[in-house]
Amino acid sequence: MFTPLAPRTPGALRRHLWRTDLLVVGASVIASAMFAHLSFTMFGTIDYAGTMVAAVAIPLVVASLAFAWIAALTLRLDASRRELERMAHQDPLTGLANRRAALARLEQWAGTPDRIALAIADIDFFKRVNDRLGHDAGDASLVHFAAMLRKLLPAEWLVARIGGEEFLIAARDADFPAFAARIEAVRVAVAQTPLIVSAGPWQMTASFGLAERLAGEPADRMITRADTALYAAKQAGRNRIERAA
Repeated sequence: MFTPLAPRTPGALRRHLWRTDLLVVGASVIASAMFAHLSFTMFGTIDYAGTMVAAVAIPLVVASLAFAWIAALTLRLDASRRELERMAHQDPLTGLANRRAALARLEQWAGTPDRIALAIADIDFFKRVNDRLGHDAGDASLVHFAAMLRKLLPAEWLVARIGGEEFLIAARDADFPAFAARIEAVRVAVAQTPLIVSAGPWQMTASFGLAERLAGEPADRMITRADTALYAAKQAGRNRIERAA
């Protein structure tokens, strides 16, 4: 099976380019000097030293300029690749991981025997925000909610926007009761922190469906159970958490 090479870091790429630069320039100088030396050995000259200096200087300048141009293009292409990779795994509005990145991480975790605690969150009555305050306010509510998740949850937890007003929160090797208590604290904080828009403060709440990974359970099944619990929280009146069976 083909295994792709790990991408170089910017520092490693620059070091690689510098080594290539030295090889290109050095080889050019040596080849030019040897050619000139052989020419003068065979045909003779009255200005051997000056010509040898020119034979070294010309390829040195040409090769250096050519490689500098190639190196600049290579670094620009690498920066573009990294930006595209970042965009492919990050939600552009909130800066959180996107659905693709979240699912990949969960599937990686699910390949181990580790415990996983998962929550699916949904902003309550999100359509009302868009209808009454406009789509800019709707976007602001998503950014506001994402910022609160970043602030209130541990940095090592997985936090992602997985579509619309729906978010995913997951922790590896977490005690599930402690995880649920932290999610409840987030729910309370969101309800107590209104969104400030041009029309004034807007009271926001969110509902959460929680699931603890069962033995050997795949990631998609765990998400389905958390989604079912979220639906139960919505049906029970919103602004609450429900745990999956």
